[in-house]
Amino acid sequence: MFSKISVFILLGILFLSCKSSSSQKEKTIEKKPNIVLIFADDLGWTDVSTGNTSGGRGSKIYETPEIDKLATQGMSFTHAYTNQNCAPSRASLISGQYPTGADNQVYNVGSLSRQDKRTKGFPDLPIKPFQQKKVIAEDGVNLFDVLKTQGYQTAFVGKSHGTPHPLVGNYGIDLPADIHHIIAAPVDGKRIKSYYLALESDRKGWTFSSEYVDKYAIPYNQDYINTILKPYASRSEVSLLDKTPKHLTDAIGDFSVDYIKEKANGGQPFFLYVPFHAVHSKVVGRKDLTEKYKKRGLNKRVAEYASMIELLDQNIGKINRAIKDPNSDDDFSDDISNNTIFIVYSDNGGLRDNKPLTGKKGNLTEGGIRVPLIFRYPNVIKENTVTNQSVHCIDFLPTLAEFAGVNMSKLEKPDGSKPLYDGASFAKILKGEEKWLSRENLFWHLPGYMDERFSPSTVIQKRVGEDYYKLFYFYETETFAMYHLNEDLPEKNNLLESPTSKEIEIALSMNADMLAWLKANNAPTGTWVKNGENVPYPLKDGVKKHKD
Repeated sequence: MFSKISVFILLGILFLSCKSSSSQKEKTIEKKPNIVLIFADDLGWTDVSTGNTSGGRGSKIYETPEIDKLATQGMSFTHAYTNQNCAPSRASLISGQYPTGADNQVYNVGSLSRQDKRTKGFPDLPIKPFQQKKVIAEDGVNLFDVLKTQGYQTAFVGKSHGTPHPLVGNYGIDLPADIHHIIAAPVDGKRIKSYYLALESDRKGWTFSSEYVDKYAIPYNQDYINTILKPYASRSEVSLLDKTPKHLTDAIGDFSVDYIKEKANGGQPFFLYVPFHAVHSKVVGRKDLTEKYKKRGLNKRVAEYASMIELLDQNIGKINRAIKDPNSDDDFSDDISNNTIFIVYSDNGGLRDNKPLTGKKGNLTEGGIRVPLIFRYPNVIKENTVTNQSVHCIDFLPTLAEFAGVNMSKLEKPDGSKPLYDGASFAKILKGEEKWLSRENLFWHLPGYMDERFSPSTVIQKRVGEDYYKLFYFYETETFAMYHLNEDLPEKNNLLESPTSKEIEIALSMNADMLAWLKANNAPTGTWVKNGENVPYPLKDGVKKHKD
């Protein structure tokens, strides 16, 4: 029999044990997830070999086994969207606003006055474009700022577009390792430019023109090949790389791996944003991978592109492995993947063939704005799942804020005003708690020109039940076009040429929503060159007029 004292001692131990267990459970629940966001450059919807992100239309040429593996471990989006090219997509992702947002105003790379092939320029073009900004506002409360309210350490390594370069100022970034797309350095007394390969500078030695990433610029050597590239050795003759210049894609991957190693077991959660330069244009693949694809009979141009895609994929694999094994000792007891949201995304459509989608980077057709997207968060996001919910880069800020436990209503700008965001959180979609967002519409608005790829226009995509429709309005001609994406993915059949009564009803609804959105956002349209007057918004019943 226990004495009364023994019973009290036992109860006390049980109480403390339960309290400790409860406290440990609360700690686990309250722990903020790390976030690693890979933002590829110009990776098209069908450029990856997994079919999960492209409705079963994975590439038969390009190999992306690491991305494919991620698709089986998380959720893939068949209807993931961005803006039409680099700068506006990055600006919207970081600001949480459409280009029409007060803290954004970045509509295009460079300007909206990029002349098309129809004319030699102004004054021949009918519309004088809106004067956009090149970078988002410094005093906005952006994605980095929002996560820092929850104690996140933030890092940015890669391409800076839509934000200043170099990345100085109050943007909430603790480690701003941004790298210009074109690497330039003095070599043998001349200033040489390179798009992807490190240069041996007269003054700096091997360089990517980045104080943060230059430590990874030394040429490939046998030790690097054996230790870093060994998991991928079976895919190409990596021995070809010995003593050749380092590829920027590998350097960004190496930086990311070391950052994860450093932060993995710290007391603070981290947000690592990795906007790779790959695959983009002026393509320079890695020698071993390019030779691999050339041996398959592909011409040099396609082989270089395939090489860049697989190189990007390998570095996604390297970063993923660092999450699984931060100290690289092949012992996964330090695995942080269960508490890390890992995302693979692209900034716009590919520059090459995006079939069955029409168009490419710079277009507002699906080939220019629909991209791959995968989210992995073990035990939160169900494995090997696919969603048809339409999402946009404006949605990332509220989504990641929800996972981080941010109270959005308490956010304030430096002047005390409340920041305004255009996106919707799709966290419940990721967690399997909802199938659709209550939001039905997405918008694209371009008050200017980009060579032959777009002229002044506004586009609305609307979900009607489980179907997606897309309505274009062209300001120069004051005309509309509408497509049913479920039945006409290539956007070949303009429904307004011979619409049914149901299609007219949908078009009128979309026309009204487009007009309301333009007015609510005071969206600029440019001015008519002929008289200097503002270009008007579409008419309320404009689609009906188009039919007549």
